[in-house]
Amino acid sequence: MEEKNEILVLPFGRKIQVGNYTVLKYTKTLTKQQMKSIREDKDIHPEVKRQLTRNGLPYIKVEAISQIWSVEFCCNTGVYLHIDRVLPLALLADQEKREPEYESIADFAHLFSMWMTDTTVQGDSTYYADKGKALKGLIERQTALRKKAETPEEKAEDDKILEEVKAAEEAKAAIVDMKKGGTDEGN
Repeated sequence: MEEKNEILVLPFGRKIQVGNYTVLKYTKTLTKQQMKSIREDKDIHPEVKRQLTRNGLPYIKVEAISQIWSVEFCCNTGVYLHIDRVLPLALLADQEKREPEYESIADFAHLFSMWMTDTTVQGDSTYYADKGKALKGLIERQTALRKKAETPEEKAEDDKILEEVKAAEEAKAAIVDMKKGGTDEGN
């Protein structure tokens, strides 16, 4: 693992085995137009933007050891950052024979197995409904965690924006009412 400013990240070009999968961080060569589009992407972490080269972009590839399945994530995705930052911590915890702070290697192997299953098994309507309920639950839990972690300043800013939106909607409704009133009087 590479350590830059005390942040542990996956090394480039080295396959790491995680259960029945390998994880490889590499640079993919892209066209000028593709690079321009990606550099303009606001979702790319500023640290990753600094690492972008003219014709290369960091990717992480998760592949079954059998090589019958793989998935790649570009540096502008949350999954890329999660694997790049959390997997090294899990590997380090495993080397030091201690409990991981976040996810374990087994958790990553399970996640990769779920991805493979989701992309290779054709489900039925019950499967899709159950998966939709599970995703809705996840989103609700994550939303609740974000709200709990929100600082008073962020809450005040959100409240201010909501008030502004509410005021704009009320003004819009008043204009529509005035227009209706004016139209009715003219008839």
